[in-house]
Amino acid sequence: MATVSSARRQTKPILAVVGPDRNRERAGPAVLRANRPGLRLAVDYRGRHCGIELDRSGQGILSGEFDPRVRIDGAELLPEADWEQTCWVSDEDVDYLELELALPGGVRIQRHVVLARDDEFLFLADAVLGIRPGRLDYQASLPLVAGLSPQASGDTREIALARGERRRAMVLPLALSEWRSERRAGDLTIESGALDLSQSALNSRSLFAPLFIDLGPRRLRRPVTWRQLTVAEDREVQSDDMAVGYRVQVGSRQWLFYRSLGPCGNRTLLGHNLVSEFLAARLGRQGVPETLIEIEAPADDDE
Repeated sequence: MATVSSARRQTKPILAVVGPDRNRERAGPAVLRANRPGLRLAVDYRGRHCGIELDRSGQGILSGEFDPRVRIDGAELLPEADWEQTCWVSDEDVDYLELELALPGGVRIQRHVVLARDDEFLFLADAVLGIRPGRLDYQASLPLVAGLSPQASGDTREIALARGERRRAMVLPLALSEWRSERRAGDLTIESGALDLSQSALNSRSLFAPLFIDLGPRRLRRPVTWRQLTVAEDREVQSDDMAVGYRVQVGSRQWLFYRSLGPCGNRTLLGHNLVSEFLAARLGRQGVPETLIEIEAPADDDE
């Protein structure tokens, strides 16, 4: 378990040569690995595009550019600078990479990439952090390897990725309702060999767009469910552009994710107190979170 303080996030020294669990600070690329042999994720963030490549034992799952597109009040915001690494952690629980992209008007995108070693999931999420309220529209396409077949469920929004009869991954759009009958501003669809995630928010300063990708071979036929959770501070429910939390269940395994999108505070989620900016945790049998990675509040939030 790693808890990382954030002053605008100085972390462990970055190894100079890219290899297993290694990373080039600021310039990219990074390689993240799980404990099961052959499961790896490469992230190339050199420049203003972010490429990803996920494979297991040489068989590809994802490959291509995974670039966010953001509009505020209908105007598209193009990057003003290259992607920059703001955090890198590699320990016994996870490989964790955090990137930041500057957009016009002080808007930023912070990208979280978590590859859980034993738990075998990939968490990809973009936090769009704005300055003023408006209509936020977010879209990103998750690039699939050729020959991989996406299989949508009829009633729910999860999408399985299969090669032949064998499932390779299960993708869950956590900020969207599990059931298609429950409308929420956004969707996860299959478009031209990619998974297209879209989300919108009205009169919002910020937006969080998370994808949970289950990679555990023994879990891929088990029932899945997820819920957005209520986040409270001083007994007041927080809006989605202030803080969000999610609970994921696959079979008997459960996980918890949290992100503060405004100034961090002492908040409650599932009855647990949080003062952090980001949390990924495993839920034990008694419902107690076992932290996988936690990013503490930036120093300026503590002042």
